[in-house]
Amino acid sequence: MQFSLAIAASVLAATASAAPAAVSGTNTNGSIFMFGDPAPARNLLYNFGACGISTYFPGQVPDDMPLVAMPANIFDQFGFAQHNTLCAKIITLTRNGVTRQAAIADRNLSNTNSIDMTLDLWEAFGGHDNDGSIIPGFSYVINN
Repeated sequence: MQFSLAIAASVLAATASAAPAAVSGTNTNGSIFMFGDPAPARNLLYNFGACGISTYFPGQVPDDMPLVAMPANIFDQFGFAQHNTLCAKIITLTRNGVTRQAAIADRNLSNTNSIDMTLDLWEAFGGHDNDGSIIPGFSYVINN
């Protein structure tokens, strides 16, 4: 009996600690991180975002890859700061038939629970520079 309980406990522990193969969501809001040239916004997210991409994930994110900040209510489920398992992962965003990829670099604390993005992504999904409205209806997949 003790042997079978030990096996059951081991299986449950292994199952509970295993990260999901993919994280996904639908009907998520999108927001713009910073107006204007996306380079300064990317620089801020790359160097000072919660993930610490420049320090903890050097060379893992291509220089031309757009960056996003995930809503805190999603980000926080996967760890803290650079120890978050979503950091530097590629997210595939889709809205109204448009699909783009970005790397996760930060945690968005806004009350809109939106995926914050640089201007290049924002415009790809129909947003305009200096228009800070929310774009609803994103679906996303993050492969772990």
